[in-house]
Amino acid sequence: MSLSSINGERRRLKRFKVVDGAFTVNSTKPGLIVDVSMEGLSFRYVDRKKWPNHSEELDILVGDYEFYLPQIPYTIVSDTVTASDSPDSSFIVKRCSVKFGDLSSSQKRKLEFFIENNTYYEEENVQMFVSA
Repeated sequence: MSLSSINGERRRLKRFKVVDGAFTVNSTKPGLIVDVSMEGLSFRYVDRKKWPNHSEELDILVGDYEFYLPQIPYTIVSDTVTASDSPDSSFIVKRCSVKFGDLSSSQKRKLEFFIENNTYYEEENVQMFVSA
């Protein structure tokens, strides 16, 4: 399966579900990546009121630096409260969706590698793993 667009969606490119263990890290909201495309991603994080509200770049990290893609420019598209996996209601879990800014050719190649090796495509209860 290629990383090409799918018609009829709000986004130009289909987002792929990310396998467990991929994180986004920045100075404001580190979190667990939920899905990704060549144009953006979404991640879940625990809202901490004392964290700064703004950063201009994020990093993608898998495992113990098994994969690392730094300094991806982005803008926030949405940032909403979502259901928590924890029974402890004292945590506020949010889902943040971001759109990538201009990526260098090196960043694009690394992002495509990340998608090909750390995601799967889910359609109508059928999972298809993306492969190179």
